[in-house]
Amino acid sequence: LNIYTQNAWIQADQERILQVLANLLSNAAKFSHPQTQVEIDLTAPIEGVFRISVRDFGEGIPSDFQSQIFSKFAQADNSSTRSKGGSGLGLVISKEIVEKHGGSLNFVSKRGEGSTFYFDLPALRRDTE
Repeated sequence: LNIYTQNAWIQADQERILQVLANLLSNAAKFSHPQTQVEIDLTAPIEGVFRISVRDFGEGIPSDFQSQIFSKFAQADNSSTRSKGGSGLGLVISKEIVEKHGGSLNFVSKRGEGSTFYFDLPALRRDTE
């Protein structure tokens, strides 16, 4: 866990953002190789935005499936991922939640090296005057 050294204030529905985090962490744990870790990171890639990233160390998402990852009921159809179970709705719901908070959800993945799912949310402007 990389800890951001400043306060990271956002305006959000706590339960919904926790739902997004739970989904990303569950997926990362599910698709990581045994005995590997899952990394969580909080950064501010640009001013006024906070990014929360969840990285796994699994097989990664096949390139021919990446364009479908946010489609309803989408799951990569091979024996190692299909056997993991799930409804194929978690990422769709998570994306919708993040977008309703004015943010975006995306990912990067490289076959054999794992995936990082991240979402950006606007920082809450806190006037100190």
